[in-house]
Formats: sequence, structure tokens, C-alpha cells
Amino acid sequence: MSDNPQGPPTVISPGKATVRFKWLRTSRRLFARLIWVFSLTGLLLRVTVRDRFHPLALIFYATPIPALPIWHLLAIVAWGRSKKATSFRTRLSPNLVNAVLLSGLIVWAYRSEYVDQAIPAAPNELQIVFWNAAHSASGVPHVASQLREWNPDIIGLVEADRKNYLIADEWTREFPEYDVAGTVFGGLLAVRGTILRQQSHVLKPTSWCQQFDVRVDDHEFTVLLVDISSRLSQSRSTPLQDLAVLAESLSTRPLMIMGDFNTPDDSVWFVPLKAHCRELFRNWGRGYAATWPIPFPVLCLDQMWVNESVAPSICDHYWSYLSDHRPVHASISFRDLPRRPN
Repeated sequence: MSDNPQGPPTVISPGKATVRFKWLRTSRRLFARLIWVFSLTGLLLRVTVRDRFHPLALIFYATPIPALPIWHLLAIVAWGRSKKATSFRTRLSPNLVNAVLLSGLIVWAYRSEYVDQAIPAAPNELQIVFWNAAHSASGVPHVASQLREWNPDIIGLVEADRKNYLIADEWTREFPEYDVAGTVFGGLLAVRGTILRQQSHVLKPTSWCQQFDVRVDDHEFTVLLVDISSRLSQSRSTPLQDLAVLAESLSTRPLMIMGDFNTPDDSVWFVPLKAHCRELFRNWGRGYAATWPIPFPVLCLDQMWVNESVAPSICDHYWSYLSDHRPVHASISFRDLPRRPN
């Protein structure tokens, strides 16, 4: 009787193994080609229409300049080694081309995303911090403790709620020396001064803006706290155009806009806003621009904008593990109003 009633074990012939290997290599190289086409499409959009047309804009958002070297490196890895070359020249050419392209993308990302435009700050300037608090997932006391270390005169937060549950009273207890006001969309403003008035604006279709008229020492100015919808199914055109119209209507007073725009700062839809305001980091920033997602940010979604009546000196993007967004800090004074006394 045989000791192996089920018969001898199945042995994969070299021919079958070769077929499977070729299928795997073909699949990997198809994946690499798709990545290269995807990246090239994003690159072409960036130098032409950018995110003007939706949903084509989603490719633009998925291929920011800091991510292009990552996409290219992923395609190189997926492609793998080429067949055995017949000469040194055929072995060298693909590797050399990939190395040059990767180096060029890295240099482009560095020159585009590392900024050094700050000017010396005066000791009497107002300190402003904006932060997406990620629905207070790290806990209000931890976030508040981090904010107190930065000692800002004005704090602007979005997603300061707890998953759509407003917790403005918790923030008020953490900042007793500030005038604190919440919003219906989970935002919050804390001012080392007085909030004179506030008004809600809906940026159609599903984005929000809260207007605060505030006084800090001798300065009266307006703050717009913004939270643009992150829905991928919606174009950013309408809410950002509505915001530009609102900013124009407030152009007779010092104006600061801060928020999570959920839109990279090189979007074509910021052009109307640029007619009346300037983005702080690109004009007065220092360091790396991208703010999301921590720990490897590639998109500059969190921004501050000011009109001509505000004189910024420095804008920094801080680092913190308490949120998936980097905090934005700025030092400002005012052109048409006296500076704070020393």
C-alpha cells in the first residue's frame, strides 16, 4: 500500500513559474505607467488650467509639487529592474533619466515650498495663531496648553468642537483672560481684547465664514474665520468667489482672514481674493509651506490673508502632534492705526 494515498505532491513546472513571474512584472509595470500618466496629467494641469474644471481638479489636488517626487519614486520602485541589458549604455540610460527627473522634481519642490520672506518683527506687534484643532481629539486642555506657550493675542480655531458637539464653554475655561466666541460650524475665536460684533456668512453651497469685529488695545479690525468644505464632489469655485466678494465689501477697514481652506494655495480660485488681499506665508513666511497632513504635509490648506491696511512681518507654520494640521502663526501691525505702546 502507498504511504501517500493522495498521490505525489504537485510541482509547479518552470514554465508555469515563468508565466506567473511575467504576469507579476507586467502588472507592476502597468501600475508604474499609470502613476507616470497620473503625475504628468497633474503637472500639465499645474502649468495650464490648474483646478478650474471639476472633477479634473481632483488630479491637481492629488499631485501637489511636494508629492511629485514621491509619485515618481513610487513609479520607479513599481517598475523594478529592466531585463538584462546587452550593453552598458542600455543599462545606464533608464536609470540616468529617472535619477535626473527625480532630482529635478526634488529641487523644484524645495525651491517652491521653502520660503524665506520674513522681515524683522517689532516688539509691539500682535501675535495671531490659527489652527485646525481636529475636533479636539487630543483634548481641549492639551491643545490649550500648547496655544498658551505661543502666547498669541488672537486665537482662531476650526474643528474646535467634538464631532459636531459644541464645547465653547471648555475653551472659555481654558482662556479666562480672553474674550471667547464660538460659531455654529465648530469654529472659535479668542481675543485678548473685546469681540464687538459677530455675524455668520454661508459660503455656498456648504462652507462657512464667521465675521468678528474686534478691538485689541487701540486697534479695531475685522477677522473672518473660514472653514471651506472638504467634499471632493464640490468645486471650490463658488465658496472662494463668495469669500472674495465679502472681503471686497470689508476693504475699508483692516481685515484678516484665517481658516482651513481645504484648497491648496496655488488654486486658480484664489485669484479673485488676491485682488484685495495677500496670503501671509508666501509673502512673509519662513520655512516649509505645506500644512497637511501631519507628519508628512504636502498641501498648504491652512492660510492667513490680510488686506492693505494690515502690515505683517513674519508668518510661521509650526509643528505639533496634537492635530493633523500645522498651526499658522503671524506677527502683524497696522498701517493706518497707531501701534501698541511698548
